[in-house]
This record gives sequence, structure tokens and C-alpha cells, in this order.
Amino acid sequence: MSAQLWTDRAREHPLECDHCHYPIPGDPEESDDGRYCSIACREAAADESTLPDPEAYKRFVTGVEPIDSLVPNGVPADSFLLLSGDEGTRRAELGTELVWRALERGEPAVVVSFANPPTATLERFYGNGWNVLPALENGRLRIIDCFTHRLDDRDEFREHRTDWATFVGEAAGDAIVAVRDPSDRREVANTLHRALDDLEMTETGLVTIDSLDELESLLQEQLVHDFIKDVRATVCKARFVPIVAAATTAGQNGYPEEEYVFDGIVDLRLTDHLVADTRLKQLAVRKLIGGEVLPQWVTYEHEPARGLFAFGPNTDPQQVYDLGNASPRANGPR
Repeated sequence: MSAQLWTDRAREHPLECDHCHYPIPGDPEESDDGRYCSIACREAAADESTLPDPEAYKRFVTGVEPIDSLVPNGVPADSFLLLSGDEGTRRAELGTELVWRALERGEPAVVVSFANPPTATLERFYGNGWNVLPALENGRLRIIDCFTHRLDDRDEFREHRTDWATFVGEAAGDAIVAVRDPSDRREVANTLHRALDDLEMTETGLVTIDSLDELESLLQEQLVHDFIKDVRATVCKARFVPIVAAATTAGQNGYPEEEYVFDGIVDLRLTDHLVADTRLKQLAVRKLIGGEVLPQWVTYEHEPARGLFAFGPNTDPQQVYDLGNASPRANGPR
């Protein structure tokens, strides 16, 4: 039986490499300018190459209360996440809020919209009281339109839009990129890459895909797998830009590729077992490679401006769902 080796260096306070900023596991490589974990780092530093602190870009806090309560140390930024849930769980609102929280942090964002035209995608923000017009104008938000070119009559669609939808569409015109053939996964991926280049999205920002179900209706299952695999590698892993995609679990046991294609899975469900005659929404993080997760379900609801919020098992649901204090205005101005 070999003797166990111990180091005199305290594990709580390891030396940090002056180039890559990671702990130095053994004796450091030293120079006049610092201490390094390896010859590669020492030589890179000598060439005046610099690397940012990994904590500055390798993890991010979503800003969405129920998710952050379950992921105490943040989400790895090289993750491809799946939002997998029942209909009625506010899955679309969650995707919208993730984008808004990124914009609030001053980061850029790209929304790949398969399920809705761009104006409807933007309306989800306005419906929550989140004005994205400045982000559209200053180049921090891009909408990749994988919907409009699938319409039989695009001119008729535009002709019958409301004044508000017409205004939003025109104001956001430069920020909307149309995909002429959304059934071509390479065209979708190339359009995404160009948008990321235009917004200089490396080690910053967020991408959302509103519906993998719509994508699957356009592509064969194997091609959906290939698309996810490709953008996970070229966007998440290469650029450290996370992608969040949504899919429904209605009529199936779960998205077929989820167990091994995705880095993280957030499950959303409806349950009527907690409170009599009340169907509550819950979410849990089933999987998150490289991240710490609390293994529990969180009960949540959604409120405009506030977004998704968690509440405990002892909270009176009447307090959460008491909407009688506000009087709606019928046909009021937008």
C-alpha cells in the first residue's frame, strides 16, 4: 500500500496562476513577472498575452428568481439549456425574461424565433412592461426570423397588422434578420453566427430559441439533433455564449434528445397535489453539467414587470393570485 502524499500548501488558499488565473496544483513556474501553473502560461505571459479572469465570463446569474434560487453559484456560460415543460407553465415568459435580464446586465442577446413573427416575439417584452426599443436601436438585441417566410401570403400578413405592430416592425427593422428557408439547418446556423459576429458576442450575451417543437416540425429528428450539436459546439463551447431552448412535454415523456445532447435541463410542471382545487406551477433543475444544483422543486408564478417569482409552501395561494386590487382598463391605450 503506497503512502499518501500531503502538500504543505493549504487547500483553502492555493496559489493562483498569474496568466490563466486558475489554482497552481504543484510547484509554480516562476519568472520576474509572476508565478504560473505551467510553462505554457509563463511563455504566454512573456509574450504579453492576457486572459480575463474566468469568473468574469464562465458563469452567469440568470436574474430569474426561481432558477437562481436553485443554482447558487450560477450557470456555466458554455451551456446549452433546455426548458422542458407542460403547456401552461409560462415557458415562453421564462425565455423572454432570460433575454430581458441579459439586456439589463448590459449584455447583448439574440432571439431565434420559430413559433412567432418578430413583432409577436417583441410584444412578449412589451406585455411585461419591458421596453426593448432602445436595445433594438443600439444594437444589443437581434431577432432571427424563422417564421415569416413560412407564411403563404406575407404581404397579406403585413397589410393586416395593427398600427402598433406596424410601428414595432418598422422600428425594429434593422434588428430583424429573416431566414428565407428555416428548414435548412445550415442557413439558420449561419444566420445565427453572423448575428453573433455583428454583436461581437464572445464571452458575453445570451441566445434563446423559442421552440424546438417548431424546429422539429421543419426538420427530421436527426437533423434537429445535428443542429443542436453544431450550435452547442460553435456557440456555447467555442464562444462561451449560452443557448436556452424551449420545448413542450405535451403528449410525450420528454424531449427525445434531452438526456445527452443538452448541458442542462430545467423541468417545468403543473401540480394539483399541494393545494386543494389549485393547480400550481413548479420548476426544478434536473441536470446542469459543471454547476451546483439544489435538488428540489420550486413553486413559482409570473407577474408583469416582476417576471417569474418563487413562493414557499406555507404561502397562502390567495395572496399570490389575488388580482382583485387592480381594475383592468378595457380598450385602453397601449
